[in-house]
Amino acid sequence: MLKERDDSEAEVNTEEKIVLGTDKDEKGCVTSAGYKWSQPRNECIRVFEEGYRLNTVDSLKTEDIASSAFVVFDKEATQAELYLPNTEKSVLMKKEGSGIYKNSGWSLHTNKNYQLRNKGVVLYAAAVVHEAKIIGDDWKGGTIGNPEPAAKDTVTQ
Repeated sequence: MLKERDDSEAEVNTEEKIVLGTDKDEKGCVTSAGYKWSQPRNECIRVFEEGYRLNTVDSLKTEDIASSAFVVFDKEATQAELYLPNTEKSVLMKKEGSGIYKNSGWSLHTNKNYQLRNKGVVLYAAAVVHEAKIIGDDWKGGTIGNPEPAAKDTVTQ
């Protein structure tokens, strides 16, 4: 036999928003959830969701996100905000030419492949994606990105 419950005093407010995390920074971003303030966007963002990932030149083939830098652009693409690993503040760069953003020694080159340089030295770059579509029936080997098709096959990249 179950005891009857009196729920007449219980009230549920379905319009009340529940905010997870109490560790907000000075701009109101919940840092434990991965949010950081973006200057050009004027809002809290997760850089690993919104930004372009750049890996150190030494680790371009790894998936280590801890050593990655991220770049976020404003809506007009006149500013790029750089988030470096193990740093609290971002670096705001302004567009100074076709696909080039600069600020205090840092330069981001976006024309062909993304490269992030400090005082002219390439430190970070975007991973290069190789995709191959193989047409034909005599594939003799090779790897994606370095195909060795048979003479009658056509490989488009």
